[in-house]
Amino acid sequence: MWRNIKLYVLAYAIMVAGALLSSIFQIVGDQFAVGHPISTVSANLSGISIGGLIMVLGFIRDGRVEEERKRAALAEARAAAAEERIERERERATLAEAITKRERERAEAAEARNDRLIERYEAATESLIRRLEELNGRASGTPPSDPE
Repeated sequence: MWRNIKLYVLAYAIMVAGALLSSIFQIVGDQFAVGHPISTVSANLSGISIGGLIMVLGFIRDGRVEEERKRAALAEARAAAAEERIERERERATLAEAITKRERERAEAAEARNDRLIERYEAATESLIRRLEELNGRASGTPPSDPE
Protein backbone atom coordinates (compact mmCIF):
# COMPACT_ATOMS: atom_id res chain seq x y z
CA MET A 1 0.00 0.00 0.00
CA TRP A 2 2.86 2.40 0.82
CA ARG A 3 4.21 1.89 -2.69
CA ASN A 4 0.95 3.17 -4.09
CA ILE A 5 0.91 6.18 -1.78
CA LYS A 6 4.43 7.03 -3.00
CA LEU A 7 3.11 6.89 -6.56
CA TYR A 8 0.23 9.20 -5.69
CA VAL A 9 2.56 11.70 -3.98
CA LEU A 10 4.95 11.57 -6.95
CA ALA A 11 2.06 12.08 -9.37
CA TYR A 12 0.78 15.06 -7.38
CA ALA A 13 4.26 16.60 -7.29
CA ILE A 14 4.61 16.13 -11.05
CA MET A 15 1.20 17.69 -11.62
CA VAL A 16 2.08 20.74 -9.51
CA ALA A 17 5.52 21.12 -11.12
CA GLY A 18 4.03 20.65 -14.59
CA ALA A 19 1.31 23.20 -13.95
CA LEU A 20 3.91 25.63 -12.63
CA LEU A 21 6.25 25.01 -15.59
CA SER A 22 3.37 25.30 -18.06
CA SER A 23 2.34 28.60 -16.50
CA ILE A 24 5.92 29.89 -16.74
CA PHE A 25 6.17 28.84 -20.39
CA GLN A 26 2.86 30.53 -21.20
CA ILE A 27 4.03 33.73 -19.56
CA VAL A 28 7.36 33.51 -21.44
CA GLY A 29 5.48 32.74 -24.69
CA ASP A 30 3.33 35.78 -24.24
CA GLN A 31 6.41 37.93 -23.65
CA PHE A 32 8.57 36.55 -26.47
CA ALA A 33 7.49 35.16 -29.80
CA VAL A 34 10.21 32.50 -29.68
CA GLY A 35 8.73 30.78 -26.64
CA HIS A 36 5.27 30.41 -28.11
CA PRO A 37 5.76 26.88 -29.55
CA ILE A 38 7.41 25.75 -26.33
CA SER A 39 4.49 27.01 -24.27
CA THR A 40 2.03 25.21 -26.53
CA VAL A 41 3.92 21.92 -26.25
CA SER A 42 4.36 22.33 -22.52
CA ALA A 43 0.68 23.05 -22.09
CA ASN A 44 -0.20 19.96 -24.10
CA LEU A 45 2.26 17.78 -22.18
CA SER A 46 1.76 19.44 -18.87
CA GLY A 47 2.19 17.82 -15.50
CA ILE A 48 -1.52 17.17 -15.35
CA SER A 49 -1.23 14.69 -18.21
CA ILE A 50 1.93 13.04 -16.90
CA GLY A 51 0.72 13.13 -13.29
CA GLY A 52 -2.65 11.74 -14.33
CA LEU A 53 -0.88 8.89 -16.10
CA ILE A 54 1.13 8.10 -12.98
CA MET A 55 -2.05 8.22 -10.88
CA VAL A 56 -3.70 5.78 -13.25
CA LEU A 57 -0.69 3.49 -12.83
CA GLY A 58 -1.05 3.86 -9.07
CA PHE A 59 -4.72 2.91 -9.24
CA ILE A 60 -3.88 -0.07 -11.41
CA ARG A 61 -1.19 -1.24 -9.00
CA ASP A 62 -3.47 -0.72 -6.02
CA GLY A 63 -4.32 -4.22 -4.88
CA ARG A 64 -6.90 -3.40 -2.23
CA VAL A 65 -9.86 -3.96 -4.54
CA GLU A 66 -8.46 -7.30 -5.67
CA GLU A 67 -7.76 -8.29 -2.07
CA GLU A 68 -11.34 -7.48 -1.13
CA ARG A 69 -12.58 -9.53 -4.07
CA LYS A 70 -10.46 -12.45 -2.91
CA ARG A 71 -11.77 -12.08 0.64
CA ALA A 72 -15.34 -11.94 -0.63
CA ALA A 73 -14.78 -15.03 -2.77
CA LEU A 74 -13.25 -16.84 0.20
CA ALA A 75 -16.17 -15.82 2.41
CA GLU A 76 -18.63 -17.04 -0.22
CA ALA A 77 -16.77 -20.34 -0.48
CA ARG A 78 -16.84 -20.72 3.30
CA ALA A 79 -20.54 -19.91 3.39
CA ALA A 80 -21.24 -22.46 0.65
CA ALA A 81 -19.22 -25.09 2.53
CA ALA A 82 -21.09 -24.28 5.74
CA GLU A 83 -24.44 -24.56 3.97
CA GLU A 84 -23.35 -27.90 2.51
CA ARG A 85 -22.36 -29.15 5.98
CA ILE A 86 -25.69 -27.96 7.36
CA GLU A 87 -27.53 -29.82 4.60
CA ARG A 88 -25.53 -33.00 5.28
CA GLU A 89 -26.28 -32.72 9.00
CA ARG A 90 -29.98 -32.26 8.24
CA GLU A 91 -29.92 -35.39 6.09
CA ARG A 92 -28.11 -37.29 8.84
CA ALA A 93 -30.67 -36.07 11.40
CA THR A 94 -33.53 -37.14 9.14
CA LEU A 95 -31.93 -40.53 8.67
CA ALA A 96 -31.34 -40.86 12.42
CA GLU A 97 -34.99 -39.98 13.07
CA ALA A 98 -36.12 -42.63 10.58
CA ILE A 99 -33.84 -45.22 12.17
CA THR A 100 -35.08 -44.26 15.63
CA LYS A 101 -38.69 -44.56 14.51
CA ARG A 102 -38.02 -47.97 12.94
CA GLU A 103 -36.22 -49.19 16.08
CA ARG A 104 -39.05 -47.89 18.28
CA GLU A 105 -41.59 -49.77 16.14
CA ARG A 106 -39.43 -52.88 16.31
CA ALA A 107 -39.15 -52.56 20.09
CA GLU A 108 -42.91 -52.09 20.42
CA ALA A 109 -43.51 -55.18 18.26
CA ALA A 110 -41.05 -57.17 20.37
CA GLU A 111 -42.74 -55.95 23.55
CA ALA A 112 -46.16 -56.99 22.20
CA ARG A 113 -44.71 -60.39 21.26
CA ASN A 114 -43.28 -60.75 24.78
CA ASP A 115 -46.63 -59.79 26.30
CA ARG A 116 -48.36 -62.50 24.23
CA LEU A 117 -45.71 -65.05 25.24
CA ILE A 118 -46.12 -64.12 28.90
CA GLU A 119 -49.90 -64.46 28.64
CA ARG A 120 -49.52 -67.86 26.96
CA TYR A 121 -46.96 -68.89 29.59
CA GLU A 122 -49.26 -67.82 32.41
CA ALA A 123 -52.22 -69.62 30.81
CA ALA A 124 -50.12 -72.76 30.28
CA THR A 125 -48.79 -72.54 33.84
CA GLU A 126 -52.30 -72.20 35.29
CA SER A 127 -53.49 -75.07 33.15
CA LEU A 128 -50.53 -77.18 34.27
CA ILE A 129 -51.13 -76.33 37.92
CA ARG A 130 -54.79 -77.32 37.62
CA ARG A 131 -53.88 -80.60 35.99
CA LEU A 132 -51.26 -81.26 38.63
CA GLU A 133 -53.77 -80.49 41.35
CA GLU A 134 -56.25 -82.81 39.70
CA LEU A 135 -53.63 -85.52 39.38
CA ASN A 136 -52.40 -84.87 42.91
CA GLY A 137 -55.88 -85.09 44.24
CA ARG A 138 -56.43 -88.48 42.55
CA ALA A 139 -53.05 -89.76 43.55
CA SER A 140 -53.59 -89.00 47.25
CA GLY A 141 -56.62 -91.27 47.31
CA THR A 142 -59.30 -88.71 47.44
CA PRO A 143 -61.60 -89.11 44.61
CA PRO A 144 -62.12 -86.17 42.55
CA SER A 145 -65.14 -84.35 43.60
CA ASP A 146 -68.03 -85.21 41.48
CA PRO A 147 -70.32 -82.34 40.78
CA GLU A 148 -73.33 -84.63 41.35
